[in-house]
Amino acid sequence: MRLQVIAHDVHNDELKQWTESELVGYSSEVEVPEYRHVKSISFIYSGINNYTLKVDKAPLNPSFLDPETLDQVADVRFGQSISALEGLLDDKASSIYLDRSILAAQVQERSKGGVQCFSIKQVIPVSFVQDALAEVKNRVLKSLLLLEEEYGNLDGLGIDLSGQPESKIARVNYKINSDVLHIELNQPEIVDEPAVKKIAWNIVVPIVTGVIGAVLGAAAIQMMGI
Repeated sequence: MRLQVIAHDVHNDELKQWTESELVGYSSEVEVPEYRHVKSISFIYSGINNYTLKVDKAPLNPSFLDPETLDQVADVRFGQSISALEGLLDDKASSIYLDRSILAAQVQERSKGGVQCFSIKQVIPVSFVQDALAEVKNRVLKSLLLLEEEYGNLDGLGIDLSGQPESKIARVNYKINSDVLHIELNQPEIVDEPAVKKIAWNIVVPIVTGVIGAVLGAAAIQMMGI
């Protein structure tokens, strides 16, 4: 939330969008970052095996799903808010189970009735969620460190951009978006304003001073009748 306020202050739309999506969740139309994708073809089921044997939480052979269905369910997208993602860790289980019971009819058909599922669950390691949360925290920390490096201490929550050159703001935003968020954007044309000022001081000012001196010298000569 703190980073979202700062992203607004520095006019970084990409950073603001990322923080908002992490806080409230990603809509179905938005592609989630790579750290929120996980692939799993591990399934368990409860039901009847070999027509008579009742089983509970037994491994389900993924070949009982047709290749197209398996491709669709194997790539799991976690688009919920960061707080909901943290909530998946509350029970301290080693795995997360996603309900895939809708696939029971397909399993029964492809097993020729040998496997009848009352429930099917897809198994996701808890370590995936832990890694995703760690990546979010790492990106937040990197962004704040970059901003503090450029704008000074951020204990006041926001950033006052008065007096900050546009080129600096563009440079810092580009660095955050490319290095931290891994968003590919065109690099802005950045003018080193301090260098421009230095050139103006070291070159332009002496020239102007010389011209003024020449004019005054000529005036003095004319007044003296030389």
